[in-house]
Amino acid sequence: MRTVSFQGTQLTAGQRRTMQMQQQARAFVNPILQQQVNETLAAVDARQSQGIKPERQWFLDRQERGTPCVADLFGF
Repeated sequence: MRTVSFQGTQLTAGQRRTMQMQQQARAFVNPILQQQVNETLAAVDARQSQGIKPERQWFLDRQERGTPCVADLFGF
């Protein structure tokens, strides 16, 4: 288990929340999943240190304008 010391640094609320969620998640996972989680977190940390933006998980499929018609919903 690694020990992290943040002496002399200030964490933002989001960083504290992220770190707390990571520590809670590590307590409930099996060893294989633990290894995958550690590798993923290491990859995310490496991307953040290089300034690469995270992958987009949500994207807009299509955008429509106007008032939806209920008749179209039921096939009329």
